Amino acid sequence: VCLALTIASGGREAVDTAGYLTIGIPLMAVTIFAISYAFPARPARWTLSMAAGQMIAMFLTGSGLSMWPIAIVFMLIYSTPQFIAGYFGSRMGRRRSAGA
Repeated sequence: VCLALTIASGGREAVDTAGYLTIGIPLMAVTIFAISYAFPARPARWTLSMAAGQMIAMFLTGSGLSMWPIAIVFMLIYSTPQFIAGYFGSRMGRRRSAGA
């Protein structure tokens, strides 16, 4: 998602684009919800893997390493909706499994 936003906008980083907050984060939250629903065990791993993917995309698009500590903090803040979506997706997935 981040790499696609960066390429589509011609920008340097996905968070610099207008679509990151309005398209990127909701799309990532829906994706995490669906994955956590299908695989409800340890839903935080899906969000952490997506956050790691965002960091990799940031490095692939030419961001320097000088700001990586701050980038990690902001990535965790921006990942809060994904953690919440993963939690609820996992709960619904467990209910589905228990009811089946």
